[in-house]
Amino acid sequence: MSEATFSYDAVAYPSLPLPQTHPGRLAAIARLHGVPAASPTRCRFLEVGCGDGSNLFPLALAYPDSTFVGIDLSAAAIGRGRELLNRLGLPNLTLEAADLTKWEPGPDRFDFVVAHGFYSWVPPFVRDALLAVCRDRLRPGGLAYISYNALPGCHIRRMVWEMLRFHVRDITEPEARLQQAVAMLQLLEHGVTGTGLYAELIRQEARKLAKESDRAVLYHDDLSDINDPLTVTEFVAHAGRFKLQFLGESDYFEMTSDLMPSATAGLLRGLAERDVVLKEQYFDFLKGRRFRQTILCRADAPIRREPDPATVFDFAAVGDAIPDPDPPDLTLGVPAKFRTASGASMTSDHPVAKAALTELRAAFPAPRSFSELFVDAVRRVGSANEAEDRQGLAKLLLGGYRVGLLELHLDPPRFARAAGARPKLSPLARVQLDAGAEALTSLRPSIVRMENPISRELLRLLDGTRDRAAVLIDLAERAAADRRFTPPNESPRPATWWRDQLAPQIEPGLAMAAKMALLVEA
Repeated sequence: MSEATFSYDAVAYPSLPLPQTHPGRLAAIARLHGVPAASPTRCRFLEVGCGDGSNLFPLALAYPDSTFVGIDLSAAAIGRGRELLNRLGLPNLTLEAADLTKWEPGPDRFDFVVAHGFYSWVPPFVRDALLAVCRDRLRPGGLAYISYNALPGCHIRRMVWEMLRFHVRDITEPEARLQQAVAMLQLLEHGVTGTGLYAELIRQEARKLAKESDRAVLYHDDLSDINDPLTVTEFVAHAGRFKLQFLGESDYFEMTSDLMPSATAGLLRGLAERDVVLKEQYFDFLKGRRFRQTILCRADAPIRREPDPATVFDFAAVGDAIPDPDPPDLTLGVPAKFRTASGASMTSDHPVAKAALTELRAAFPAPRSFSELFVDAVRRVGSANEAEDRQGLAKLLLGGYRVGLLELHLDPPRFARAAGARPKLSPLARVQLDAGAEALTSLRPSIVRMENPISRELLRLLDGTRDRAAVLIDLAERAAADRRFTPPNESPRPATWWRDQLAPQIEPGLAMAAKMALLVEA
């Protein structure tokens, strides 16, 4: 058994859905720039280092006509994934315990190859193997997503990594390594002396690692013997040796200099005209970027560096920007500023634009296709020239995408926007509930937490056969029969009491399930 196999089997790495790797998201970026990427509705998708396949299950459910393959060195993780796969019965998903350097992928090529949290944590010969798979197995128009720790930002974090590794250098037992790593972080946060820049940097890094990092992530990422950050120019040069080229970043807004001071933005635009990777490198210098999620394509792919707004006609948008004022005045010439919780913002005074962003927020988290979004916006405010307004809306959505105000997707996953007459929970969430999980995978996909036992029991009843009256009756009977639903030191309540208590909560609970993208379409 190799050291890598032992470590990941001994301490399970958290496996989650990764929206940034979604094929609809990657394909939208590619098509904006002239690369004819495949639709997620009919594609072949490979994930290297897939863990237990948590990123692949919602994709396989959403796109039954596509094929998904996941490989991982950890037999334990693949075993957990196969147990779930057996319960779900997804014929379009395959999980394999395999060493990438020895794995035989078969004759069929892939439209997407994804490796998240892999490249920086494996030896150089394994990185070569990953890029060789991308070179040899990507179809024309195919895309590779590879994340890695980036410089210069990781220079700061690397100081703490080295201190932690030194502290646990003679400890091999996983739990003991973790305990001592946490103790060292506490020492660094509270014991570092002085008030200068060094002291403040170390305090902040230690505090962030201690409070925000999952213990398993701390064990595998920060205590790993291999954790090699590199510059984007070094990464792209490595990819170039395997006939791959830089396309962009999965978080598209990370590439824009629109919000920087005008002189700086102008300098970066000038660099981009000469060499887009050089521009990205200087951007990293200015931002201190620590982590990249880079999209590569074949060297023969016809990249158009300036995005084409007309491509947006084929996409769907998702957004939750809050207008100021709220609700906005949709009158021509009256500006309204739309802002997200993360701070992205955009101002418009055009009626169709304001109406479209308002429609997006009302539908969130459901995607709206460009055509239906335009029709609904025009229905609200009218249009003097529909051709011009269509082009204007496409430019606005692209501008919002560039600054992180909204997302653009090609053929996004479908889910119920509202609870129907007989709501039905997604099969994946049902299996997770049956296994006792509180963290469920939505159909967006994302992770949603259901910590209230009554809420979890409500979801279990949504099997597509019960209307609201039946849901209330059955939920009340289960609550009366199960001691878990009665507070400590209180006597059990009869089903009639529970019906009275739960009746006002059924509709809000169903609405929340739909809002969390947990319900399938009827």
